[in-house]
Amino acid sequence: MQRPSNIAARVGGWSARHRKSAIFGWLAFVILAFVIGSMVGTKQLKDADQFDGESKRAEKALVTKFAQPSGERVMIRSDRLASDDPEFTAALREVSEAVTKTNLVDKVRSATDDGASDLVSADHHTALVDFEIRGPSTKAEDKVAEILAAVAKVQAAHPAFRIEQFGDASANKSLNESFSNDLKKAETLSLPITLAILLVAFGAFVAAGIPILLAISSVLATLGLVAIPSHILPVDQNIASVVLLIGMAVGVDYSLFYIKRYREERAAGHDHQSALTIASATSGRAILVSGLTVVAAMSGLFLTGSAAFTSMGTGTMLVAAVAMLGSITVLPAVLSLLGPRVDKGRIPFVGRRLLRQRDSRLWGSVVDRVVRHPKAWGAVATVFLVALTIPVLGLKTGQSSVTDLPQDLPIIKTYNALEAAFPGGTIPAQVV
Repeated sequence: MQRPSNIAARVGGWSARHRKSAIFGWLAFVILAFVIGSMVGTKQLKDADQFDGESKRAEKALVTKFAQPSGERVMIRSDRLASDDPEFTAALREVSEAVTKTNLVDKVRSATDDGASDLVSADHHTALVDFEIRGPSTKAEDKVAEILAAVAKVQAAHPAFRIEQFGDASANKSLNESFSNDLKKAETLSLPITLAILLVAFGAFVAAGIPILLAISSVLATLGLVAIPSHILPVDQNIASVVLLIGMAVGVDYSLFYIKRYREERAAGHDHQSALTIASATSGRAILVSGLTVVAAMSGLFLTGSAAFTSMGTGTMLVAAVAMLGSITVLPAVLSLLGPRVDKGRIPFVGRRLLRQRDSRLWGSVVDRVVRHPKAWGAVATVFLVALTIPVLGLKTGQSSVTDLPQDLPIIKTYNALEAAFPGGTIPAQVV
């Protein structure tokens, strides 16, 4: 048999011959990376880091030199009663008392106060209670939950009114929770869906379980590793979810490609060792090239100047590199250890059908024509890819706003109601 000529083949051959070293070495790497990351801690982006250039310097100066409180307002609305109705004014007073009793607010100003006509809408069916959360705005999100709970109690006591709170702290809390919940749903669904797809693809539980275990271990290692560069390039608070979703995708994809080729070679009549060698030399090399391509492509995010994109680039590059490393090292060792047992736990009908499966006539025909006329097909592919980029020429960029957010979120409904009742509010500019 020819000696392996590419790096992936040589690495895979070494792993297959030194199975224990490869497997326990990978486990040690994952555990060590996770422990070190936990000890070092992950530094997260601050609100000021989301800005760029002079705006970023100004925001940091405002935070460090001028600790500004976060402003909040509570909207009280009734379609039936006017703001000067005794029942309406009673609700206003209860809101003022409730937020004051939390001992977390200052400068409480109510529509019932003298000279507060600006806190009453033109139709007199909406009124406001304004206040500031004590301390710097960077700490306001940690305190706003108690204030929201106090306002909710007043709402429960006055079901005929619409009593809702809105402000920077409450909006950030609501939007962050919504985003985190969406990511958690994706995380919860990704594992069973991935397993179901792999069971259909492989028709055996053992073969389907290997990619998932490799992907999960890659994610754990990356979550530890990402903490180290975060002290130079802070990461977004949702980086763990991004790493999990990307890690599961590339980890499963790489190992699926590898295992499928190994099983195909076994089905073609090659012995266990020959099939593994061929898989290492072909699929292993493809995985190496693919992983390096992903890392190179995602490095472009560092050129955007955006801290959020830089954070995403850091996590994606690391998890792709770790998944690639695991696929060309520990995966050959696991396959060498299992051998034919990789087909254990076969699913009736599906497993037998896959073992009898032959090469696709359609794709075989396509590949045959491409190999015969590579220049012509390459030109066609290039034209097609260039055509796909044409819409980018008409791409319009802009600053995201509230209108771009899901309009069914309660906090956005509150904002829209406030805008309708008090249109044309000014946004102050600050020169540092």
